[in-house]
This record gives sequence, structure tokens and C-alpha cells, in this order.
Amino acid sequence: MEKERNHGKKYSMLKVIKYHLSSQEKLEAHLLDYMQEHPELTPEPPSPPPGEFQKIMEELNRRGTETVIGKQLKMLYSGHRLVNSIQKPFLIVMVVLIILAVSAIGASAKKAHDYRIREQNPGKSRSEVLKADKISNAYEVIKEHLGINLLVINSMPNYIDQ
Repeated sequence: MEKERNHGKKYSMLKVIKYHLSSQEKLEAHLLDYMQEHPELTPEPPSPPPGEFQKIMEELNRRGTETVIGKQLKMLYSGHRLVNSIQKPFLIVMVVLIILAVSAIGASAKKAHDYRIREQNPGKSRSEVLKADKISNAYEVIKEHLGINLLVINSMPNYIDQ
């Protein structure tokens, strides 16, 4: 015989867990509201005997066990030491790089200033203007003053005036 099938709704496990958690949150919220409305029903928690915490901490220190807070504080302090030890070299490197960048900017600014001065005062530059009455004489003048043998141009454009 055939087995009967369950035609009920099927939910995934995640949906069941989500439903359970949301209903549990609603129940806790309702219980908290009720306890706030009726404070006389909530008992006061008992206070520990005086010096109990110190006894517990002494026993932990005697056994050599570390608390979670102690481990977290050690991690925090070691992190601070690491940051502080790395901070000084990075600061020095940053200052050196800034000085190099500023000096490079100053060098390029000096070159730009020299270029502007040369362009504004063309007659006062170091290059000399050589004058010759003819083009053929110009080659000889250049050879005498500069000591350079030039190639002679056989044809000249029409727009150059002598």
C-alpha cells in the first residue's frame, strides 16, 4: 500500500530558526514590559560578601590564569606599542619626502624664472648675433667665430630678405 503523503506546508530550517528567534524576542520584550510595570515582583539580586572579588582575583593570579580582559588589555597595549614604534619612522620618511618634493618644486621654479628672464631680455643673452652682408659671407663669419664648418645652402626661399 502506498504511504500517505504529508501535504502540509514545508519550511526550510532557516525559516524555522528565524521564526523561533523572532517569537522568542517578542516573548522577552513582553516579559520585560511586564517586569517594568510590576517592579515589586522582581527580586533584588543578592550582593556578594565583601572582599569576594579580591579573593577570586588572588586565586586566579596564584593559578597563573589570565582573564579575557587581561588578554584584551595585553593585545591593546601591544597594538599601541606597535603603532607608536612605526609612527616615528613613517613621520621621518614623510618629512624627507616633503623636503625632496619642495626642493624639486623650487628647482623647476628656478628654471622657469631663468627662462622668463631670457625671454624678456633677448639682447642680454649669452648668444651673440653675428652680422654678415651676404649669405656667402655669413658662412665664413660663423666659421671664424664659432669654429664650425657649416653645410652651404644652395637655394633660398623667396621670402627671406637680405
